Amino acid sequence: MVQRHVVISRNVANGIISYSKVLHPNEAILILRGKTTREQVVIEGLVIPPFASSGPYYSGFSDFHLPFDSSYIGTAHSHPSGSNRPSLEDLNRGFYGAVSIIISYPYEDKTIAAYDKEGSRLEIKVINAA
Repeated sequence: MVQRHVVISRNVANGIISYSKVLHPNEAILILRGKTTREQVVIEGLVIPPFASSGPYYSGFSDFHLPFDSSYIGTAHSHPSGSNRPSLEDLNRGFYGAVSIIISYPYEDKTIAAYDKEGSRLEIKVINAA
C-alpha cells in the first residue's frame, strides 16, 4: 500500500503560519482547497470559514454556512499549546475532508504536521509554486 503524502505550496504554508500568528493565543481554523489522489493530497488554497469560532483550546465552524465546493479537501488549525498532534476531540469530532493540517506554536514550517482520518501522520512537501 502506498503511503499518501501532502503537497502544499509555499504561499499556502505562509497563509497558515500568518493566520495562526494573528489569532494567537486562540486557535485558528481554515478550510483547505485542492485535489486528492490515492498517492497525494495537493493543497492549492485556503478559505476562512464563515462564522468560525475559536478560543485557546478549540476552533470550529458549521458546514451549514459553506457553499458546496468539491475542492474542499480538509482543514488546517493551530494548537497554541505547542503540540501539533491531533487531540481526541480533533479525531472524534473535528475531522472534515481527507486531511487535517495542524500547526503548533511558534507557527513555523517545522511545526506543521498533516494527518489522515485515522490520525496517522502524513509526509508534507512544501513547494515553491510557479
